[in-house]
Amino acid sequence: MSEQKSHKYEESEPRRDVHIEKSKRSLYEDLRTKETSPFYDVELHDLFLFAVSYGRKKAGRVELEGKEHALFGRSSALREEQEGIIEAVAVREERTLDVLQDKRLVYTIAEEYANGGIDKLHGRVFGPEDDALSELTIEVVGEYEG
Repeated sequence: MSEQKSHKYEESEPRRDVHIEKSKRSLYEDLRTKETSPFYDVELHDLFLFAVSYGRKKAGRVELEGKEHALFGRSSALREEQEGIIEAVAVREERTLDVLQDKRLVYTIAEEYANGGIDKLHGRVFGPEDDALSELTIEVVGEYEG
């Protein structure tokens, strides 16, 4: 049986906006605005969710440091299924459904995974590999099928 963390969760509401480190805003912009990026012209909330997933697999949680930047308004941008994914990541991380009552923590977990994930993702897309897009596509397909 898996070990549950002995954390008392308090009922809380998430912040109005989803936050990133201000210094990493340019990474999101590069991925969205450079035509060579597979994330060219995607919505910020979609890219954020991909960074959460990539961070969970490749980087782990990385606390936000320094100045923060509101990436997008949570309630206006996220679809119900996207919120469900964020909640599922928190449940997996904490290994208990009790975490869902602490909405601030749920989104903090997502922000921290995205914080680590965006660095790795940006490096993967714009890194030194000759064919980063093909490599990334293979990784994504492997994760989806696995």
